[in-house]
Amino acid sequence: MSPSRFFALILIFSCTSVGAMQINKRTQIYSKLTPRAAVLRSMYDRVRTSPQISTKKIVHSTVKARERHASSSPLFAVPPDNDDKSTRAASILPFATPWARALLIFGLGYGIGGASAPGWQRHSRVATKIGVTKIALVILILRDVWRSTPTWVKPRISRYGRKIVNLFSVPFRRSGEIMQNEVDDAEDRDDITDFSNFATKISGVMNVAKNKLEGDGGDGGLEDRDDFNVQASFLAALQLLWQLKSRRSSSRDQMYRSSGTAVPDEMLDGLDERFELADLAYNEHPDGDIKEVLKGMEYNLIKHDTTAVPGYLGHYIAINSDPSKGKSAIIGVKGTSNFEDFLTDMCASSVGYNLTHPFYEGGGNTLRCHEGVMISSQRLAKELLPIVQNLLIPSGYKITIVGHSLGAGCATLLAMLLRSSMPSLQSSDKLKVWAFASPPILDLNSALGCSSFVTTVVNNCDVIPRANISPLVVTVRLMRAVNKRLKERNLDMSNFQSTVAFLNKIREGKDGEMLMTADEVASELDNALDKVDLHDVDHLYVPGKVLVMYDLWEKEQQKQQDQNQKETDFTNILKDWTQLLKDTNVHPNAVVETIPTAGEAILCDGTCKALRFVELDGRLLDDHMAPQYRSSIGA
Repeated sequence: MSPSRFFALILIFSCTSVGAMQINKRTQIYSKLTPRAAVLRSMYDRVRTSPQISTKKIVHSTVKARERHASSSPLFAVPPDNDDKSTRAASILPFATPWARALLIFGLGYGIGGASAPGWQRHSRVATKIGVTKIALVILILRDVWRSTPTWVKPRISRYGRKIVNLFSVPFRRSGEIMQNEVDDAEDRDDITDFSNFATKISGVMNVAKNKLEGDGGDGGLEDRDDFNVQASFLAALQLLWQLKSRRSSSRDQMYRSSGTAVPDEMLDGLDERFELADLAYNEHPDGDIKEVLKGMEYNLIKHDTTAVPGYLGHYIAINSDPSKGKSAIIGVKGTSNFEDFLTDMCASSVGYNLTHPFYEGGGNTLRCHEGVMISSQRLAKELLPIVQNLLIPSGYKITIVGHSLGAGCATLLAMLLRSSMPSLQSSDKLKVWAFASPPILDLNSALGCSSFVTTVVNNCDVIPRANISPLVVTVRLMRAVNKRLKERNLDMSNFQSTVAFLNKIREGKDGEMLMTADEVASELDNALDKVDLHDVDHLYVPGKVLVMYDLWEKEQQKQQDQNQKETDFTNILKDWTQLLKDTNVHPNAVVETIPTAGEAILCDGTCKALRFVELDGRLLDDHMAPQYRSSIGA
């Protein structure tokens, strides 16, 4: 049956009292389609509730309904008068008889059905194609996605929805309201949870990096920059460093030794405990909850914040429980451990900031710093300043701020903000900072100026303390030197023959011929460092005194040689397995994993040669992790 006939029969059947209850719901739906249908619904209600109602009253109700819905149809053109003459005139209208009303209703139903037939058919096809099960599945997936969405994202989604609505309502709003909204958005530009603000900050970082790298065309100028094959140069540089590590490991070790001075023994005392306190901020300690671990270290936890929002960092405050050891308070700041912290890391532009007072004697009120870390530090300082100013300092506590990774950078800037707000801290040793694996966060003068109260610890070739524009530029200059040597030997992958030759060269591994000697690599590194301006506004450095722990390549070279000797001697392999099985402390199926440890350490600052380029080693990410730091500190 077509939709037109279906509508007509439904509306005719609705005019009788028989079966009225069975079709009540369907009639309610279709009676709301048009004003005419609303008139028919009014007639139907009257007939159903009062079967004895007169024809005069039906027509009179029809007229009233027409007036309410402002219908202009000539079908119900009855004057809206309430006197008897108007009623008698309405009673003799052609459409006042039952058969005429039935014919009228049939025509209206047929017209409504015909008009809605295309939509009816489309709905039927869509419902058949999609199916109820698929619709329900989509709804369940959307519900789970919404539930798993971080709580700080949901208000942003609602906010963007309101912005879309406001966008369409701009022509109907007063200009003053629009300007006020623009002012409100401008005042919130440091909110990293706003995706538009975050995109703007990331765009700024990328533009600075692009301008620095494109402006650095090497010795050959623009022509050299255009011929720079990044992929081939990177692979060749990795092979070259691998060859240097296996043949001239002493040159790298000597470079580290000459970058700083010997570390005093008193600086190493208690370093392992400070690192454990910094690592506790993650609240992922294998010995249990942070409160229980601190209690075992004779500290009482008084505050613990696990906030996970971009621009905010989790932290804790603890005080020692043994008064005989003096009053000491620990502020631990959590590093990067989730997506929200990663967004804070990405806002790495060098921005200017004005202090209320200098944070060290003789310093200035302005500095340049890591934008994301400064935003987090400002909010943390605003929250902790009352506790430090009104509780810890008046009670005689010495404060130690510790952190790892992002938390280390925030710990430094937090201490600077506290010293700026409380100048009395500058003339005492009541505030110290131990920053483990801190990223570059301060300009040169500020990084050197906080050496009296900040100590940064760097493990081997950890990439995070070198994650800035300056080390990247130096590393790219080294790659350009390698690229130049590839072109001289026709290995630059500019054609098919040079590509095949380059691949064969890479296949040689560490045993192949070196593109550059160790002395040539050292000379190119010195040239690259000399061309970098330390006072560039976009260059940031790790803060304070820097303790660099490094593993000796000479030991690794000797260890590799011993391993190669054992692999060729089957007897030694059997002896090793026999000894392993005899050891009662090791399960036969256990996997014995050795974590590389640093063999030596130097004391320097953020401008030392070892920290001004990215050491392309396979451990550059592993050396940033807490187990590697714990192993090197323990050694």
